[in-house]
Amino acid sequence: MKLKHSLIALITAAAAFGSAQTALAETKFNMANEYADTSFQADGDRFFLERVNELTNGSVAIDYFPGGGLGYKSADHFYAVSDAAIDIANTFIGQLSGVDPIFLLPSQPFVVTSEKEAKVLEEVLASRYAKTFADNNQVYLFSSPWPPSGLWSREPVSDTASLQDLKVRVADANATIVFQEAGAAPLQLSWGDVMAQLATNALDAAVTSAEGGVNSKLWEFLPNYLAVNYTTPVNVIHMNLDAFEALNDDEQAAVRQAAQETVDRQWGLLAERLQENYAILRENNVDVVEDVPADVLDTLRSASDASMASWLEKAGPDGAAILEEYKSKMQ
Repeated sequence: MKLKHSLIALITAAAAFGSAQTALAETKFNMANEYADTSFQADGDRFFLERVNELTNGSVAIDYFPGGGLGYKSADHFYAVSDAAIDIANTFIGQLSGVDPIFLLPSQPFVVTSEKEAKVLEEVLASRYAKTFADNNQVYLFSSPWPPSGLWSREPVSDTASLQDLKVRVADANATIVFQEAGAAPLQLSWGDVMAQLATNALDAAVTSAEGGVNSKLWEFLPNYLAVNYTTPVNVIHMNLDAFEALNDDEQAAVRQAAQETVDRQWGLLAERLQENYAILRENNVDVVEDVPADVLDTLRSASDASMASWLEKAGPDGAAILEEYKSKMQ
């Protein structure tokens, strides 16, 4: 009997030791996102981190900080991840134009006008993203789309004259050029600064998706939404290289698998999410205009020529080759 109890005690002790070792072996990372916890991006992030945890049987856990909870904006993420101040970040791609002009191609107006085109462009760009991140001590994990961009405004934008001197928030250099060329007065701001500017009447309008408006209740300031849909923006999810390489081979494979599953999920939900957003806007008395006035659309298309010319000058032959590769895949 004593032997039996001793064996039981030994087995129990061994199990406890194993559990302790598992707990000690758990790797914890942090993940930053500037956008609200209710956003499409945050929804995808939660799926990703849950799948990482499941695929690694809990050996890798990710603490999530949406809404700028770690004190960083998208513009700060690149170097914060490179320097290991953040382990993983979900970053609006337009904020990385100072790192590499290639990051501005997805938001070039009218380059992509459908979900299919946006997906193909991201597939073409993936290897270039990976190289740029690798050159800066990071790993490119995946891209996550937003629903198409539109124009929110205090007063309806019903014709080209409505654009003149319009104080409009834009997200990146592309949109800055486009709206300047169209006669507006654009102000480039990170999303975290937009609401304060609206509250002080410093802005008349904002370029963002219906999704962005839903998450921030933009209708409290801007009750009109023009579904220009001139681009399908993306965020990139990137990780500190040292943190990634500290994982064993199985854990690295699990992170990669979770990333691919998240990509498939986000693109698969995009169209449905857009319709849900439109329903919410209409429930909150937003005037959603899907049939964009022809002169407004023509003006923005013409203005986008200057943006593309500026991008091609910065991106050089390499950028032009990537653009041609994308166009050839769409033929």
